[in-house]
Amino acid sequence: MKRLLNIVLITYLIISFSVQSPNKVFACSCGHSSIEQKFEGSGVIFTGTLVSKDKEGGNIFNVEKAWKGNLTDGYVYSGFNGMCGTEFEVGNTYLVYTNNVKGKEMASLCSGNKLINEASKDIQALDRLYEPEWKDKYILILLFAFAFAVVISIILWRAKLRFKK
Repeated sequence: MKRLLNIVLITYLIISFSVQSPNKVFACSCGHSSIEQKFEGSGVIFTGTLVSKDKEGGNIFNVEKAWKGNLTDGYVYSGFNGMCGTEFEVGNTYLVYTNNVKGKEMASLCSGNKLINEASKDIQALDRLYEPEWKDKYILILLFAFAFAVVISIILWRAKLRFKK
């Protein structure tokens, strides 16, 4: 009977500890997003070198290339590490994905920001995704060039006729 009681007690303790042990939860864990998803979900995507930081969690970048959006002032708010923000270091060059929140471009831990030397695959994919605004207007550009050539030809033809007389 004593042995059975010990087995029940040990079984109870094992079950109690396994049920009561807390699961690990990370407050700032991020899901994996493809480059296409990041491209669609971001307001501005650019590469740039961090020039300066302020005490409020803001960063000033010298933008080198933009794939999406326009970062006119170079300002990106990233918060602080305690707020699931992301930490940029002055002088380093980054690939940065931002979202516009209340008129501010914001980058977070889950945005997908990378140091430039770790971002070559992302940059190649962004180059494939990026389409210049004039791409859909190439027919208009060709028509304008053709019309311009016709007008110049007519002007030259008329000038040539005048000189023959």
